[in-house]
Amino acid sequence: MRTSGVLLFIAYLGFISLGLPDAAHGINWPFVRTEFGVPTGWLGLVIAAGGVGYLMSSFSVGYLMVRFGVGWLLVISSLLVSCGLFGFYFSSSFIIFVLFSIVIGMGSGAIDAGLNAYAAEHFTTRHMNWLHAAFGVGATAGPIIVTTVLVSFSQNWRLGYAVLATILFVMAMVFIFSRHLWESDKHAPKKADTQADDTPAITQFQALKHPVIRFQIAFFFLYSGVEVGVGQWAFTVMTESRGISLASAGTWVAVYWGALAFGRAIFGFLVERFAVDQLLRLCLAGVVLGAFSFTMSATPYTSYFGLALMGFCAAPIFPCMISQTVTRVGKKYSVHAIGFQMSAAVSGAMTLPFLSGLIGGHFGLTSLTISFLFYAVLLFGLFHIILRRAS
Repeated sequence: MRTSGVLLFIAYLGFISLGLPDAAHGINWPFVRTEFGVPTGWLGLVIAAGGVGYLMSSFSVGYLMVRFGVGWLLVISSLLVSCGLFGFYFSSSFIIFVLFSIVIGMGSGAIDAGLNAYAAEHFTTRHMNWLHAAFGVGATAGPIIVTTVLVSFSQNWRLGYAVLATILFVMAMVFIFSRHLWESDKHAPKKADTQADDTPAITQFQALKHPVIRFQIAFFFLYSGVEVGVGQWAFTVMTESRGISLASAGTWVAVYWGALAFGRAIFGFLVERFAVDQLLRLCLAGVVLGAFSFTMSATPYTSYFGLALMGFCAAPIFPCMISQTVTRVGKKYSVHAIGFQMSAAVSGAMTLPFLSGLIGGHFGLTSLTISFLFYAVLLFGLFHIILRRAS
């Protein structure tokens, strides 16, 4: 339908805009911390604050969708992200900067959960995969925009946030003009897709006792910590401890996020032709190899290779592990399991980059990269434990 095509296009734009601010902190942080006079490891506080806001809104998105509808939820959430980014521009202290990170997290969580909830009911699985790839496009464009502003305007980190804030404000206007389309009856779930499930209900406590679910919670915690942490800290590591220029470091951080988006597009086709677990095994090994290359970094090119390899190999891990949940734990447990996994992913993205930042602040930036190599090796081991427990 024509309207479906319009909404699908807007959904793609929404996911792209959602990814824009995610990688900006990693580029701007050396200049932000210098201006506010805070330690290097305090980037983790900014990430954690955003994660708290994200959890607050994503947990309550069901109520918010019923209360306001999808259209107004997306409008309000986009405005929150835009206001938070403008707040970064005007921040006079680090405390205010952190508080605005919570605002951005609240908006991002609602956009992410709202768009995913709507797309899960109304768009095909193929488009769901591509929507998540679109997020990677935004995460790739963010560093390019911010780096361009830094290089062109005398390292003005505030202006980069203002540019992103303007883009999110425009996205909010798009959601305003399309808000009635999101509520259209044409997009209501088909009855054929809603079938009664007579299987006995499983409580959250019972689900938590499932051994595979517990290991998968740990897996998602580690995975998101690695994905977000590498993206946030790579710029600081390359510019402050390896003498790599601002332009080159910013470009290769963008390559990391771009490889994540490109990989999701490529692996979306490959999962139909090869065994999913075998692809996951190879990709996890690739993440370990990439982390090793980035950590050792004999030359700038080994840093670049490590970033690109980690981004590409990490691409299918999150969506494929989600898609395999029903197979591994069974239909009765899968709803709770997926919820636990998403919460663990957000918690890992909040916690591990902060922990690695503390390690880097005390023992040097090389130890920070070693921490990500350690997480990657743990991920590889956890995956094989999950395979054995689920078999």
